[in-house]
Amino acid sequence: MTDAKIPELKGLTRKAPKSKKCDVEDCMEDGIYPAPRNRDELRTYFWFCLQHVREYNKQWNYFDGLNQDALEAEIRNATTWERPSWKFGTGRASPRHETSYNFSTEDIFGFFSDNNAERKNNTHRTMHPDERWAWKVFNMEPCSEQAKIKKHYKNLAKLNHPDRNQGDVGAEERLKEINSAYAILKQLYPLAVSKS
Repeated sequence: MTDAKIPELKGLTRKAPKSKKCDVEDCMEDGIYPAPRNRDELRTYFWFCLQHVREYNKQWNYFDGLNQDALEAEIRNATTWERPSWKFGTGRASPRHETSYNFSTEDIFGFFSDNNAERKNNTHRTMHPDERWAWKVFNMEPCSEQAKIKKHYKNLAKLNHPDRNQGDVGAEERLKEINSAYAILKQLYPLAVSKS
C-alpha cells in the first residue's frame, strides 16, 4: 500500500502500515482491513484482505452467545445511549409541579388558575405592555366592554380623588395613573356608536 491511498488528517502525518498478510490461512493478499475478534475484544483485530473481510462481516453477529435476558439488557442500554435513566413517576415531584400553583410571574389572563375553564372572555392575542400596565392599574380582568371599563374607572376615580383623600399626594398620583390607564383602554376599546 502506498502513502497516496492513506487519507491525510489535518495536522497529522500517517505512516503506511507495515505490510501484513491476511489472517486467513493460505491467503497471500495484504491484510489491511481490521475486524474485531469478538464482542469482548472490540479493540483487538483480525486483519483481512477485502474479500475475506466481506465474508467475515456477513457472518459477524455482535449478540452471538447472549441469552434472552442479556440481549434485552443490551437493547435497553442502547435505547438510552448507555446512560442511566429512571422510570417516570418514581421520584418526588418538585414543588413547582405540585397542584397548587405559585407562579412569580404575572398571570393576567389566569391561564394557570383553577377557574380558567369558566372564563368567557379569554383572548389569545399578545398584549402590549402599555395595555398590560393599564389592566394592572385598574386591578381588573381584561375585557372589551367599554361600559364596564368606564364604570370601573369612575369608581376608582372617586376612591382616589384628592378632595376625598384630604389632599393626599399619594392619592393624587394614583389618580394620574388611573387617568392614563383609562386613556389607553378607551383608545383600545372604543365605545360602540349606537344607531338612532
